[in-house]
Parts: sequence; C-alpha cells; structure tokens
Amino acid sequence: MNPINTTETGRKYGTVSSMIFWKNKMYFLFLLGIMLMYIANVQYSEFRIRKAQILEKEITQLKWNYWTMKSGMIFNGMEEQVGKKVSETELIIKDEAPKILIQQGQKN
Repeated sequence: MNPINTTETGRKYGTVSSMIFWKNKMYFLFLLGIMLMYIANVQYSEFRIRKAQILEKEITQLKWNYWTMKSGMIFNGMEEQVGKKVSETELIIKDEAPKILIQQGQKN
C-alpha cells in the first residue's frame, strides 16, 4: 500500500463526504467562482443604482434652480420693472423710438 494516499484503515478517503468533495473539487471551485461573480455583480449593480438615484435628485435640484433663475430674469426684464429701476437712478425714459439719420452719399 502507498502510505501517502491511504489512511490507517486502508481507504483512500476518510469519509464518503470527503470522497465526494475531492472527486468533484473542480465542480465546487467552479460553483465558488460563479457565486463570487454573482455577489460582485449584485454589489456593483446596487452601487450603480444608488449613484443614479443621487444624480436624479441633483438633476431635479438643478432644474428647479434653472427655472427659478429664468423666471426671475424674465420678471426683472419686463418693461415695468426696468422702469422702476431706472426711475430710482433718475434716468429719463423716452416714449418715442430713436430716429436713424442717414447722410447724403452714405451707403449701408
């Protein structure tokens, strides 16, 4: 008998379960690799989902800021609001449009 591969009882494997494990060790290693890939994939997808949710919240906040600023600029650009601001600085607003003077002999 070869003393390296046998135990005191003369069997190659100690128990039936160890025999099943060692005969199918490549299959178990394959299953272990698949499980590790599955766990890594779940972790990665959860990370990406959390990041997407954070970005969605940030986008909605930026949209609200944009619309608030745009409405404020439109309101401040109205003729009535401009007139109020100009009257505070004592500038004169003319009611008539400016005239364009064209000299003789001058071409556009």
